[in-house]
Amino acid sequence: MGVTAEAWALRLLHEAPARPTAWPPEVEPLAVAWALKELCYQSWNIDPQKAARAADTLGALQRLGQHSDQSDAIAGLAAWTAGIACLTRGQMLQAVQAFDTAAAALRAAGQPDAAAQTQVPKIMALSMLGRHDEAAACGQAAQRELLSLGNVRAAARVSLNLGNLLGRRDAYAQAAQRYREATVLFARLGDHEQSVLADIGLAWAWASLGDFDEALRIYARARMRAGNQGLQLQQALVSECVAKVELARGRYPQALAGLESACRSYHALGVPQYLAIGEKQLADAYLEVRLLPEAQALFDTAVAQFQALAMPDEQAWALSQSGRALALLGRGLLAEAAFGQAAALFDTHANAVGAASVALARAELALSVSDGAGALRWAEAAGTGFRAAAQADGQSRAEVLMAEALLQAGQTDAAHGAFKATLLTAQALQQVQIQVRSLTGLGLCARAQGRNAQARQAFESAIDLFEDQRRALPGDELRRAFLSDHLRPYQEMLRLALQAGDAAQVLLELDRCRARALSDRLDDGEPVQAQDAAPELRVRLNWLIRRVRELQDEGSDSAALNAELLQTERDLLERARRQRLAMPVRPGPAAGADFDLSSLQDALCDGDALVEYGVLDGEIFACVVTRQGVHLQRAMAAWATVIEALDAARFQIEALRHGSAPVLRHMPVLTARAQARLRQLHALVWAPLAEALQGCGRVIVVPHAQLGVLPFAALSGDDQALPLGEALQLALAPSARMALRGLQRPPVPARTVLALGESSRLPHAAQEAQDVVALFEQGLVFVGARADLAALRAHAPAADVLHLACHAQFRSDNPRFSALHLADGTLTVDEAEALGLRACTVVLSACETALADSGSGDERVGLVRAFLVAGASRVLASLWPVDDAVTAGFMAAFYGSLRQGQPPAAALARAQSVTRLAHPHPCFWGAFSLYGAW
Repeated sequence: MGVTAEAWALRLLHEAPARPTAWPPEVEPLAVAWALKELCYQSWNIDPQKAARAADTLGALQRLGQHSDQSDAIAGLAAWTAGIACLTRGQMLQAVQAFDTAAAALRAAGQPDAAAQTQVPKIMALSMLGRHDEAAACGQAAQRELLSLGNVRAAARVSLNLGNLLGRRDAYAQAAQRYREATVLFARLGDHEQSVLADIGLAWAWASLGDFDEALRIYARARMRAGNQGLQLQQALVSECVAKVELARGRYPQALAGLESACRSYHALGVPQYLAIGEKQLADAYLEVRLLPEAQALFDTAVAQFQALAMPDEQAWALSQSGRALALLGRGLLAEAAFGQAAALFDTHANAVGAASVALARAELALSVSDGAGALRWAEAAGTGFRAAAQADGQSRAEVLMAEALLQAGQTDAAHGAFKATLLTAQALQQVQIQVRSLTGLGLCARAQGRNAQARQAFESAIDLFEDQRRALPGDELRRAFLSDHLRPYQEMLRLALQAGDAAQVLLELDRCRARALSDRLDDGEPVQAQDAAPELRVRLNWLIRRVRELQDEGSDSAALNAELLQTERDLLERARRQRLAMPVRPGPAAGADFDLSSLQDALCDGDALVEYGVLDGEIFACVVTRQGVHLQRAMAAWATVIEALDAARFQIEALRHGSAPVLRHMPVLTARAQARLRQLHALVWAPLAEALQGCGRVIVVPHAQLGVLPFAALSGDDQALPLGEALQLALAPSARMALRGLQRPPVPARTVLALGESSRLPHAAQEAQDVVALFEQGLVFVGARADLAALRAHAPAADVLHLACHAQFRSDNPRFSALHLADGTLTVDEAEALGLRACTVVLSACETALADSGSGDERVGLVRAFLVAGASRVLASLWPVDDAVTAGFMAAFYGSLRQGQPPAAALARAQSVTRLAHPHPCFWGAFSLYGAW
């Protein structure tokens, strides 16, 4: 028995793809060409790389130029498969040209049926290029010819592609009809691959029409069928499409996980156009949860990729969404430029839904700058466009934005009616985010009309829905970002409590959204620790950090190395983020009970207090909690005045940033100036609390926003008064909830110490670490080259006290890469969180280790937070650069008290007192603050 054409095709494909030297001698050349074409088609959606190899092999055979009597047919088949290969690579223009070449060659060879079939995939290519009218005409002509030739299978493929085309032109009902037709035809023919694709299209059309339940039912069917047939590309498409439905419904964990899975599959399958679309969809999800810089980076990449792939519709969508991200980042001019480019592309290709999306984004931008009239005008235009296309999700988004614009314009009654209508629509469509916005709007309307009880009820309902969304997000990074942009109902509940003058309720509302991601992280128990997402990137990053630091020490710099360092950091964070998204979706932390004020009061002793600051409408106020009750202090000062005084005080302290030697002769004057600024701050933020704090000897401070960099210990009322840090035992906490946690979790007794002193850049660090360990009976010390990451990770979990004397860097541009610099690399925020500490005391004897990025929800991300997440009970950290020699003496006093059994706050007070006597300027003794509790 001879070798079949199919066997020869497979042999050529596996032995020497794209490099044959002669046609197979035992079979008809045209039969081998057809076999390679069939292999290409069979692999198109299952193994695109195999399809491309089949096309390349056939192209190489055709170029051999043998068998001239069959040359037209072979050339046509070679061009046909080349077009398919171009589709898999995202080369749409080349695909169109290849399909036309194939049709001409096959007609010349007397094969009209095959020639007509080449036009079926051409419909997709033209549609992806935005040439919808040409695609429609091509599809109708091909279908007529195929039906006349009796080729039902190819006619069914035309129905599928026409469904895609109609969907792109926003004719969803007609698209659904075509998809249903294609599904039935392919199922009858037993073509599972194409039938599943038609099912996916049908479900997408139903989702666009707003019937999410029916869409998900069909997607589930398509997923099952694709799995049964091993259709990997179709499975990835279902994951992406289901994720888009989940995104519209506000089920963000499922959306993020589905999109990440789809992108991973597209990358493995080697289909760049699908991967580019998937990455853009993931950016959409990032935008929804307000990971704005991360979303913008993906949109920038997507815009460039769509331009390179000649996909103008997708490029326009990416530009529109990029504009939204830029607007939320406060870059209004760049946002408007992106909207203009997107609108021009949508207009060129008559994409009405796309144009409506740009109008909606412009309405959002107008609303954010209080242009209510402009927002209403753009939102109405968007609503008209979405309504004409029966695009349900977009329509409801436009309608809620119209209601918000009416409210901003003062048309309260009209806004109230509009919010009620959007709430009903959103409930029917299960759009949680629109429900939250509608309920918030109803609360604002009720408050404006003096109906406070109804306002409170609406705000509470909005918060309950939002909390369900927020808690379900995977990881505190996402929870933090999401909360920071959705604070309005929390702020309104706080405003109502302030108006009522209920001190306890004000505290509860003030603390409700403060440091919530941190609290949730700790309530969630031990996080699932994933392996390093990209160890090779971590190694490269550490090398870059060391090299950049060496150049800086030499007084040099490298823009290229700095740029690579920043990009490597972004890549590392994105890899780690996607690794988290790829993990199975699991429930977030359970909905905790409201903060228990009575438990906090029970944890306070007589003479203890907690002071929590807040700011609303430009006014700074404070709640003072003692065992006896809660006191509300209002009208303390204007927030702008406090910020001005704080900046002035920091300016005086920063005068010694580079050491005291250059300004030594001016030290008395500089000290007096700094003390004067700190007295001014005392009068603004502390003196008004004197009566409420009378008799208190220990105070936990919960600062607000920029107050996080205020050295409370250095405040004093007058020249004769002791600074607060000596008159009181002070500690800071990110929230009252976290303060209660700290009070209930005292540090373990200080018996075993681990000290690291990295002295390559800080000469006194090694001696400081050795001196600290010498004070304790049990201790380990690692200095110089031995003060490395391995030593820290190996011994930190067993330490009662962890002392780190080294260089540190706070990164305001990327707080998660704030780091301690050890001998062999950096300990970043993310790495510190994974140390697994006991309830120890951590001392960060380095510069600016207490600095943090403070989001709108007062979620201060930095090294202090990282060590609290790691398990530490107390963290001592600095607010500004500290003098090496002075700090060594400071630490000796601190540890002397700690070794004698004094709590960390008392030890800190003594160290500050001893250091102040020798070095009066606050720069020397006021930098360190204690976090957690006393």
